[in-house]
Amino acid sequence: MRRLSVALLIVLAAVSPAAAHKLKVFATVEGASVRGYAFFIGGGRPDGSPWVAKNPAGTVLASGRTDAEGRFAFDLPPAVETDVTVTVDTQEAHIASATLSAERFTTGAAAAPPTAAAPAGAPLVPAGDDARLAALVSVAVQKEIEPLMERMEVMDSRLRYTDAMSGVFLIIGLAGIGLWARRGRR
Repeated sequence: MRRLSVALLIVLAAVSPAAAHKLKVFATVEGASVRGYAFFIGGGRPDGSPWVAKNPAGTVLASGRTDAEGRFAFDLPPAVETDVTVTVDTQEAHIASATLSAERFTTGAAAAPPTAAAPAGAPLVPAGDDARLAALVSVAVQKEIEPLMERMEVMDSRLRYTDAMSGVFLIIGLAGIGLWARRGRR
């Protein structure tokens, strides 16, 4: 019995996480277009995998194939007022989606960076241009957090050593309770 227990513990310690090859999709809105990429948790990106963007009613808004780095991009149709879900299917049993909420789509033209330098002491954004400033800030923040979001997805999907050990000790504890209860019946 002891040898079987030791062998079982060694096998459990050698098991790698099943999510090592899990597919994830990251998508962002930039003005009037959507861009993003698909990636595997264990590393790598799907090359030439089909993707499709749909609204909640199932209407296809755009479709295509990922490039060599798993990227995709498309222009939004005018007046999108619903959520958009981008789904990537590697056609090898790996499918993942990302949903962009309707609030993330801008209704006006894509924000462009200012072309002329403002005179000293002038306000950065003229009065009435709050929507343009908000769009510029949104694009800048999205570009900065994109790598962080991917890293968070990878970290959340990893099986940690403490998780595995917690499971092993839970099983040992339950077995101990069962043996104690069995002994008490005698």
